[in-house]
Amino acid sequence: MKIDRAGIERLVPHAGAMCLLDTVTEWTPASISCLSALPAPDHPLARNGQVPAIVASEYAAQATAVHGALLEDANAPRAGMLATLLDVELAATVLPGEGGPLAIRADLLSRSSAGCMYSFVVGTCEGTIASGRLMVVLLEVAA
Repeated sequence: MKIDRAGIERLVPHAGAMCLLDTVTEWTPASISCLSALPAPDHPLARNGQVPAIVASEYAAQATAVHGALLEDANAPRAGMLATLLDVELAATVLPGEGGPLAIRADLLSRSSAGCMYSFVVGTCEGTIASGRLMVVLLEVAA
């Protein structure tokens, strides 16, 4: 099931330029795959017109936020915070400005009421830019 940018913005707190994902191309209870246009020089996380490659982890974190909302009640998904990045490998210093869209894949490794762990890969048709694991802490729902 594909989800467009407007659908993504309904699922996560990121909006406008800070919503980094354009499309969910596929998702299952175990994983999510997304696409995003390559960053332009005016990207909100750009420095001197370039986006550091570590920002690929934010693309992955947003994909996990969408995945979490899809797994839970999309009308009231639990808020979460990126708690840690683990084993991150960067194949570049900056995200490319051309060469096709960014492909983001996140695989759910574990999930509990307290949080979840995902592995992720971000790349283009030319290869992997970043990979690693991330942990999200799920926040308590106010009563």
